[in-house]
Amino acid sequence: RHLTPTSCNQAMSNSNWCFNYSGCRYSWNTCPNNDVHNDVRYNDASAAWVLIAAIIVFFMKAGFMLVEVSFAKTVKERRNVVIIKHMDAFASAFGFFLIGFDTIARYSSKESVHAHFFSASNPLLWFFKFTFASNAATVVGGCLVSNPYKLRLPAAFISAFVISGIIHPIIVLIIWSDAVQSISPYRFCVGILPDYNCTLATPSFLKSMYVLDFAGSGAVHMLGGSFGLVLCLFAKLKHWRQHKQERIQEATPIGAEGAEVVQSEGFWDWMYPVSGGDEAVSEAALGVIILWFAWFAFNCGSTESVESPIVKSSQQNPYYNIPAIIAINMIMAAASGGTFAILIAAWAQARLRASSINANEVANGVLSALVAITAGCAFVDYWGACLIGVFAVVVYHLGCWVEYRLDIKDTARVFPVHGLCGLWGLIGTGLFVAGPESECNLHAAFEGLCYCELRLPPAGQGERLLAQIFGSLIILAIGLFSALILYGSLYLVPINPFIQILVKIRILKPTKYEGGWLLTSPSESSRKSIDCEPPEIVADTTNFVLREGEGPVYYGAAAIEEKQVLTKRSKNRETTGTGTTTDKSKIEEK
Repeated sequence: RHLTPTSCNQAMSNSNWCFNYSGCRYSWNTCPNNDVHNDVRYNDASAAWVLIAAIIVFFMKAGFMLVEVSFAKTVKERRNVVIIKHMDAFASAFGFFLIGFDTIARYSSKESVHAHFFSASNPLLWFFKFTFASNAATVVGGCLVSNPYKLRLPAAFISAFVISGIIHPIIVLIIWSDAVQSISPYRFCVGILPDYNCTLATPSFLKSMYVLDFAGSGAVHMLGGSFGLVLCLFAKLKHWRQHKQERIQEATPIGAEGAEVVQSEGFWDWMYPVSGGDEAVSEAALGVIILWFAWFAFNCGSTESVESPIVKSSQQNPYYNIPAIIAINMIMAAASGGTFAILIAAWAQARLRASSINANEVANGVLSALVAITAGCAFVDYWGACLIGVFAVVVYHLGCWVEYRLDIKDTARVFPVHGLCGLWGLIGTGLFVAGPESECNLHAAFEGLCYCELRLPPAGQGERLLAQIFGSLIILAIGLFSALILYGSLYLVPINPFIQILVKIRILKPTKYEGGWLLTSPSESSRKSIDCEPPEIVADTTNFVLREGEGPVYYGAAAIEEKQVLTKRSKNRETTGTGTTTDKSKIEEK
């Protein structure tokens, strides 16, 4: 909106080897004489588009919650999932508002806007980007749903706060900002790099390198998947430390103290059980459909506009077609990945003679394809989207095989679905990025995202692939390293001294917790005082009997009277010596 058609055409004609795009995604205030408080990024239609997309993206939490609840085996695990999902939303809101948006990520230009705490300089953009940061934290919770070691509530709050308030904004600063030191394509705005002139000479590969991650395969999903992997490893470490002796006894061969050898199941038997899986199919299916629906807002809404600020007659498609093209790419990727997942599941069913196809693995195939296409949904052709979806299912199964070999208990397959498929999404974008002649290309995608002149250096397929791999490794390294520091600190710091302080000041009743702040232990969750399992009530011939623990508890006057009579007879027989062992056993059995 700041460039007239004359100046735009002149900029296009003056370039020698650069691709030219009208503006920068987040640098609307870097244009000359642009008031930072006069945001012209959105007109009414685009503002409504972004707001509605943000609301739908936030609804993805319901999908994640249903998918994770489907793996829960007890009522207590279901309640734990619900509490953790709410905790993620609470903590990520505080983290992104206090320090994530205007302090670290700096979605507005660093040249014109100073860092601010406790602020949201652009409320509409804050809400939209908050949903992305919050989903990065939400992904982590699915890895320990049925694991006996659960994430403590304080650790869940700290984890979501750090991911959405610090780690995700740091990655945003690297791949989505206009900072000169970043590897973002938006740093090639005119005025950001004063010494950069594409009409003179071709810059070096390092200076011209940029990473394409349109909606967050790396910044959201791979980040959450890496945190989930580290959390599963700490749960495995705690299990190994507390049950080392039991593991040795289980591995004892036949003939040693009467132990039996347990035949270990193969990978396909482990991944595709004969029973078809023990998850709640209806909840998992509904959760996947909700996620698929909200994913359209996740990717299509990342255009942040429904019209181009500068209309060019040479453009093959008007800009309002770009969200629709993104949606088609998502449909084709999910359909291809889902079909391939069904073929694998059907083959496994025939091979193992299972009772039915494992619906959960088919759903994970769809989610894997959606994660992978998120990075390149605006940059690849339709056939490229299909290939990305198919190979995403292959990558997912490879990730599951790694977890099987390492005996990592990842309930919802967080690392294979989000971590590895997010990595594949970035690499696949480098392999299948469309050319300038395609209707879905870099020019069409960046058109409308930016509001001042943007010139992207050209790159060959090899250079683009190297740039995508380099960016993927940076995101993965940041995620793994920060997760090790965060979860390692929470794992090592003991929680019991703090609990004893609360006991002394009479805030808590006398109790004892094991381990650190990160994970609970099975002994804590099995206490009767906090056990939330409903009692099993069995109908007797005359009364209802509640079996709790080892001994029966009778309810009803007739049952209590009968029990007293039996007890009195038993004592009399033991005193007189007339009772027999058979009589006593009958009394106990009755």
